[in-house]
Amino acid sequence: MSRIDRMVAAIDPVPQAAEPGAEVAALFETIVATPVKGGRLRRVRRAVVIPLAAVLGAVAVVVGLAFVPADAPIGIAPNAALAFQQVGDDWVVTVKDLYADPERFTSEFKARGFDIGLFTAPGSPSVAGQLAFSETAEGTTPVKEESVGCDLPGGGCTVSFRIPADFKGRIRLGLARPARAGERYEFAGRVDAAGELLHCVRFRGMTVDEVRAALAKRGGSIEEFRVGEKSEVAREVPGGWYVESAVPWAPGQVLAWAQPDPPQFTPEEKAQMKKGMAGCPGSD
Repeated sequence: MSRIDRMVAAIDPVPQAAEPGAEVAALFETIVATPVKGGRLRRVRRAVVIPLAAVLGAVAVVVGLAFVPADAPIGIAPNAALAFQQVGDDWVVTVKDLYADPERFTSEFKARGFDIGLFTAPGSPSVAGQLAFSETAEGTTPVKEESVGCDLPGGGCTVSFRIPADFKGRIRLGLARPARAGERYEFAGRVDAAGELLHCVRFRGMTVDEVRAALAKRGGSIEEFRVGEKSEVAREVPGGWYVESAVPWAPGQVLAWAQPDPPQFTPEEKAQMKKGMAGCPGSD
């Protein structure tokens, strides 16, 4: 089992979306437009991005039909979780309440004739506000990203989708939302991505004490460790051990892989580490 396989198995990660920018739009359209043949269920998912982790792919598909009634209401109730705006023949739907229950989202979509499900779950800062999951029925009209993302750090989120006038089918979407205090992340980005606790920190290969000190300067800590070939759980390890890798765990917390000897990194890992430091002070 590879190092990455051990990491993934140890934390049972939930998928993650790409970083903000053009890649998000491309990923969104890929996720919601992936064709499925033969009526079989498939699921498109994105893996938690830990260093050098590959995307773990899947699509679940359920056949259905949705339409926009001619008399569908155009306004929104004051306490609505979704805002619907007709733009030309299409509908632009903005998520007003990222903390609403899935049942509220489903009910509001259904009120306008859409067979669309939506849920949100805690995500680390670099992925909050992004699409992370999709289930799509074969023959479903693609739903397009309009605006997806959150201001960093800790800013508000604007998440909206464009539903074509000729939409039909069934789709279920999952979004990463900012985590509340005490929540463990279900969607997570790279621990050194912008907005994360170890952004611009060359933490891989540092000692545990050095990483702890870097985290403490940002109000963070190491919640747990994974050690050995089987990534066994450890609450504490010697401060002189070395950190091999880490992932976001919860607000203010990371999960770290540690070992007694300095880790040896492959050329690919070194290139990824260098890429992660791009734009950081002293990265040239």
